Amino acid sequence: MSERTSRKRRRGGNPYAGLIHLLNQRYHAEWQRAELLQNELTGRENSKVARAAELVRRFVRRFVPHPAVVPKVVTEQAAPYTGAERAVPDATVSIIIPFRDRPELLRNCLRSLRRSTYKKIEVVLVDNGSENPRTARLLAGISAKRNIKLVRCDEPFNFSRLCNLGARKAAGDHLVFLNNDTEVITRRWLERMLVVAADPAVGAVGATLLYPDRTIQHAGLFPRSDGAWVHPYRGEPAETVGENGELRVTRIVPAVTAACLLVRRDVFESVSGFDEDLQDSLNDADLCRRLGAAGRVTVITPHAKLFHYEGLSRAFNVDPLMA
Repeated sequence: MSERTSRKRRRGGNPYAGLIHLLNQRYHAEWQRAELLQNELTGRENSKVARAAELVRRFVRRFVPHPAVVPKVVTEQAAPYTGAERAVPDATVSIIIPFRDRPELLRNCLRSLRRSTYKKIEVVLVDNGSENPRTARLLAGISAKRNIKLVRCDEPFNFSRLCNLGARKAAGDHLVFLNNDTEVITRRWLERMLVVAADPAVGAVGATLLYPDRTIQHAGLFPRSDGAWVHPYRGEPAETVGENGELRVTRIVPAVTAACLLVRRDVFESVSGFDEDLQDSLNDADLCRRLGAAGRVTVITPHAKLFHYEGLSRAFNVDPLMA
């Protein structure tokens, strides 16, 4: 028996068993979303992740019933944003990216940032205990770049803490909290978000996020009558205009996801940043709520678009308060 075969058997016979197990944890409850993983990382039909996701998709379709949909009332609605058009501020933007390993995701995210037409940026990478040698090689290759800062935080996962730590290390006038499993689509995404954030009445600014198959993942967060937060229009085609054409205009929403959230530094600090007691989820909705209590609205724009390979950046879990 060859050493390669021996290693394969020790892993259970399937080189993708670990990845499939993680994927299935999430998609057991949302089986239809497994299809979206097929070409998420590279768009190549023959990629390793695409093949693994295809196995999951087939398994889930065969054995897992479609979950029943229980209608729940959204308690708040979007409102038109009527702020005056402003010039793009001459400001440094710090893009804060928390991550742990998954070097292929981080590399893809960083490469996509090069498409941005706004160049006055720094990238703050907050490493939450990466151990993969490939991650170490990637970081070694980018550590000398002038606009990249590396911050290490070897602690149990706490998204709020990682973001707050990155914000303290950042030098920018504006902060963008960005997931490592995102990819820039709109080259002028930062300009379009910055002009909104320049309005003194605005707190957080969110982008429109799409799944890799160009359906909507995020177009604002809304509270439901049962206390959960939902993504209206999730799974709809990117071309969907929404009720009364709302998805085509910049608008005020109750909250936006921290997968891509821009906020002025002074505004962020005025509410003491993210609540570190909310370690995993709802920290973005909580931040937007506290900004609202301070008199600032949360706004989302359709003119800044990114792909979001949701759930790939860390272990999958389904939060009962996030639907």
